[in-house]
Amino acid sequence: MATSTEKRGALAESYYERVREAHLVALWRVPETDAPEPAPAESPHVWRYDELIGLLKEACALDLGGESDRRALNAVNPGRLWGTTQSMVAGYQMVLPGESAPAHRHTPAAIRLMLSGRGYTVVEGEAVFMEPGDLVLTPGWTWHDHRNDGDETMVWLDGLDVPFVRGMNAQFYEDFEGKQLQPKLVPDNASVSRFGSGVVPSDEPAVTRHSPLTKYPYGSTLASLRRLREVKGDPEHGVSIDFVHPLTGGPVLPTMACAMQLLPPGRASQARRHTSSTVFCVTQGEGYTVVNGERMDWKHKDFFVVPSWTWYEHHATGTEDVTLFSMSDRPLLEPFGLYREQVR
Repeated sequence: MATSTEKRGALAESYYERVREAHLVALWRVPETDAPEPAPAESPHVWRYDELIGLLKEACALDLGGESDRRALNAVNPGRLWGTTQSMVAGYQMVLPGESAPAHRHTPAAIRLMLSGRGYTVVEGEAVFMEPGDLVLTPGWTWHDHRNDGDETMVWLDGLDVPFVRGMNAQFYEDFEGKQLQPKLVPDNASVSRFGSGVVPSDEPAVTRHSPLTKYPYGSTLASLRRLREVKGDPEHGVSIDFVHPLTGGPVLPTMACAMQLLPPGRASQARRHTSSTVFCVTQGEGYTVVNGERMDWKHKDFFVVPSWTWYEHHATGTEDVTLFSMSDRPLLEPFGLYREQVR
């Protein structure tokens, strides 16, 4: 004869089976509901330029049969099936001398951080010339193509909010008519002329949530970091600046924030953690980052990911200043009061 305990177990199992058949779940059986703090699925990881550039060059030698008009490799986090973090994807893209990538547009927004070579991207009819260290924006649903008229191979870091947009079932895509390059409609680097000097036109309203400034030149960024360093008296933990929408002071894109920090040789940043996930790219120097007690070494042009709510600190080694570019999903969290940060 079944014991009372066995009878209770059988009744409970029958109950839970009927709950499942009704496409329901018992809240008290969902362990994440009362989790005391975030537990991201992502892992810290470094993608090394020297390794990935070899794979990109190998792709150049392959006959892909028109399989792709953009030669790009996206970084998949070891803790995920796809995506560099839960909301962003990063990777390298290469355009050979004489090549171009036809125009298209999509709802995911993108940033380009130039790493080597020179060329230009056309965004909504504006030719935006790119040099190493420059940050270039292609906001969501803007036409953009890439062109290399020079004799150097162009390589840049791509950063997109595709995982977030896909997760919201809001991804749309469209090729430019005839899958061609778009026409130039305004003077070259027009947005830099209008918004890139630290002052803005008096009669220019903020009509977009994304920055109207398409390019943030590395030379200006580096000069700002050096001036800030002097003003602050060469601080122990280095200095950091944010790239902002020149008309609102907000992030450059509604879904992604970008920043650059300078760390002198032998110095370390303060240990911190925050609910935003972050991708860092080394624009100068070498060093390592300690993430939850584990060391990740990096050098110029490498990029790496720090998951959300994970303690990390950067250390600069070598003989030159380190500059680290970063992009994060902080703008997705702040409007809902979900951004939190701790500094050790």
